Amino acid sequence: MNILIIGGGELGSMIAERLIFEGHAITIIEKSEETSKKLSEELDAMVLKGSGIDVNIISKANIDKTELFLALTNDDNVNIVACNLVKRLSHYNAYTIAKIENASRYFSNPVIESADFGIDNMIATKQLTINNISDLISQPETSEIINFHDNDIKIIGIQVPESFKGNGKKIHEITSIDKAWRKVRIIAVKKNNSVIIPSGNDIIHQGNRIFMLGNTESLHTITQEYFPAEKKIKKIIIFGGHRIGRELARRESLLGKSVTVVEEDETICSNLSEELSGVLIINGRGTNNSVLNELEMKDSFVVCVTESDEQNVITAVLAKRNGAFKAVCNITNIAISPILNEIQDIDSVFSTESLALSEILNYCRRGEIISVYPLPNLKIETMKIRISEELEILDKSLKDISLPKGMIIGVIQRENKVIIPYGNDDIRINDLVICFMLPSAKKAAKALFSKTSGK
Repeated sequence: MNILIIGGGELGSMIAERLIFEGHAITIIEKSEETSKKLSEELDAMVLKGSGIDVNIISKANIDKTELFLALTNDDNVNIVACNLVKRLSHYNAYTIAKIENASRYFSNPVIESADFGIDNMIATKQLTINNISDLISQPETSEIINFHDNDIKIIGIQVPESFKGNGKKIHEITSIDKAWRKVRIIAVKKNNSVIIPSGNDIIHQGNRIFMLGNTESLHTITQEYFPAEKKIKKIIIFGGHRIGRELARRESLLGKSVTVVEEDETICSNLSEELSGVLIINGRGTNNSVLNELEMKDSFVVCVTESDEQNVITAVLAKRNGAFKAVCNITNIAISPILNEIQDIDSVFSTESLALSEILNYCRRGEIISVYPLPNLKIETMKIRISEELEILDKSLKDISLPKGMIIGVIQRENKVIIPYGNDDIRINDLVICFMLPSAKKAAKALFSKTSGK
């Protein structure tokens, strides 16, 4: 596929690198001379220095051959205008995706839609982050929640407590305890900072982090029965009153939650006091121990969303050590997110950019392998395949198929039915199959779903 990207920053370069590996032809437009030079040296891509809304630059970027356009700059205005230009210059042949941080600023009025500006798919990054935090607040027993498109399937991460009935048991023994386990699947286990794709013979221990896949109802049943929250959250404390903090406070307050916002900028505090009725606003800094002592952290859910990664991380750790039940933080640096997730005092670390990364890669399609993209904060990937041809693995029970090491089949979608498969299930023509794998198993996984597998 011929793909044009504007914005060669961290998000744009990571997506470009991934798509190049998948065999796509990539062109990048980047306005920074230093960044464009670096991209030219590091990536097998055509890199043009210039503005993403310069018609002359866009015309030089093989626009007549572009099938997918990604507007990934940090300027919402540029991304919106660029999509409009590309739609027209490509004679409406290019599918456009735009990263828009403040989507509500442009598209809150129902008579104005993103499609009016040539945007086929809008990635509202601020809203992605707020939704992610709200999900964690509503399900405090979880450390990660990853949503899938077009169905009710989720992945949740849970730290295994001492009270879990399955501690010391093999996975197949755990799933035989209760029929409810047959409706979910453990697709990954994190042990001592390493991630494995488990088999039925792997043993679960206290302190492991397990990742379970299933529909919302089934996952809720399992978590309530086997992983109930140890404490009831009494209040939500948000450090950072900028865009994300303000909207999150507004949402949770409207849901009837007790919300406090801590912000060190006096002007922002004054504005928040006027905008947010029923929300306690405190002028202070999360890294100040005297501020933390005044907040009564016990049984609180702490959200760190200031504009400083360092401050968010330190505040989350200090909050947890001051009695917070849960502490989560948002960071801008995608690369360090997996490392920070290994810090015991932080329950969840996520990046707005990493959430956008998964959303965007989910739309980058190539033939019958619909998409291959990483899961946030996990060193595993998911692959969606539409079965459109006769393969050797069809109509066989999964227990009779030799799957590559480090791979598991998590979902089979058959027409309008979603199946969480076990050993007796099979794969049929026209099924949509979702697999989870370690990067080392990706090549073997693709071969499994090709006509030449086994030859």
